[in-house]
Amino acid sequence: MSSDAFRERLTGYRSRIDEALLQIAKGAEPAYLYDPIRYVFSGRGKRLRPVLVFLTASGFGADEEETLPAALAVEILHNFSLVHDDIMDGDDLRHGKETVHNRWDNSTAILAGDGIFALAFDQLNRLNDTSVASMRLFTNATLRLCEGQALDKAFETDDEVSVNDYLEMVRLKTGTLLSLCCQLGAVVGEAGDEEVDAVAAFGELVGQAFQIQDDILEIYSDSEKMGKSLGSDIIAGKKTFLTCKAEKLDRSHWREFMQSLEGESLDERIPKIRDYFGKNGIVTDGEKLVKELSEDAISQLEPLPSDVQANLTPFVQYLMERKN
Repeated sequence: MSSDAFRERLTGYRSRIDEALLQIAKGAEPAYLYDPIRYVFSGRGKRLRPVLVFLTASGFGADEEETLPAALAVEILHNFSLVHDDIMDGDDLRHGKETVHNRWDNSTAILAGDGIFALAFDQLNRLNDTSVASMRLFTNATLRLCEGQALDKAFETDDEVSVNDYLEMVRLKTGTLLSLCCQLGAVVGEAGDEEVDAVAAFGELVGQAFQIQDDILEIYSDSEKMGKSLGSDIIAGKKTFLTCKAEKLDRSHWREFMQSLEGESLDERIPKIRDYFGKNGIVTDGEKLVKELSEDAISQLEPLPSDVQANLTPFVQYLMERKN
């Protein structure tokens, strides 16, 4: 399949998800709960996670209609986590839109997040024969996501976070959800246990690569493409692959450098941070690891049916070419 044909296929999956999300909670009351839920579902995210469910399920022979509830469930779970993460991180923008807590308030956002989470389970219950197995995977993944978020928050006040510590956090927080996408797709496609395990490993590695790439883009992309202020995570004290590498390379020098930027605006800091990461080979190390993780992920697909490989290999290539 050509690159253009693959992108067109992804566009079709995204449209299917966007349309289905708008139908969820349509006209539901009370407005205090459902207005912010509808606001979240009207957003235009990349929909990479439900796309991954569709691609995996299709590789195992499942059609779009039977896959749709699983794809919606992971996208809804992802949105739930973002609503609550934005409260915890104090973020004002998400995909270029006001965050729920910023548009309304924290109480509204917490309740909306709770409602969104319940709606994810409603989709899983529509999977009929595979709902029990899917529910088990979904519940386990949700707990792993919470563990990853807990580590992410704890790391903000931990001065001894190593690169390996960071990679473990990313495995839980980002890798878990992409792994779940692959597992749900495989279960809907009636894959065997070993096949489910193989795509689970694939998704986990892709998730780690995706997050490290995101860390790089958060410094080297632009705010319009990213939908948020560049460098905001680093300035807020959140650990990224780049900062962990900087600490490992020369902790005292990195901290002196960051202290020297205090009082400057984000626009003033970003070019200096880019220069620091570039001169010290840190961004190159990040790009190298993204490539290694991506290649390891693709290698997990070797024992799987050719249709699965044909669907998931270009997905990895597509992710590695993204600019936001």
